[in-house]
Amino acid sequence: MNEKQLTVLTGNSAAHLGRVLDCLSREQIDIRAHCLVDNGDGNCKLRMVVSDPDKAAAALQRCHIATVINDVVMIETDDRPGGLSRLIQALEKDEIRIDYSYTAASQTSGRAVMVFRFSDNALAAKRLDRNDQHHTGN
Repeated sequence: MNEKQLTVLTGNSAAHLGRVLDCLSREQIDIRAHCLVDNGDGNCKLRMVVSDPDKAAAALQRCHIATVINDVVMIETDDRPGGLSRLIQALEKDEIRIDYSYTAASQTSGRAVMVFRFSDNALAAKRLDRNDQHHTGN
């Protein structure tokens, strides 16, 4: 149910970001979801869910790009008003913190894919399973 996410710190120019993307592209790594956030200091934090996280981390290391790997939960929900609200309501009783979230492209019409980092990924996944939310991946 968990996916691996890679996080890299990069400059906030197209040239800096392009260096990261080129490194992954050369290794045929597909970026399935990403979130790029400006830190306000000329750098950005790039979070990515990729097709092969271990291969991607090795490739980035060879390109001298520091990478952190974290567990995240990818959840598929209805792509309609209230879909995200119902998902979040399933977590309210346990006071699970949402550290961050971002969206990913869905291959299924009418469905949305969300990437979450929770304070307790395992408990969040359990609650979402109980409330008929669907995990993608493993």
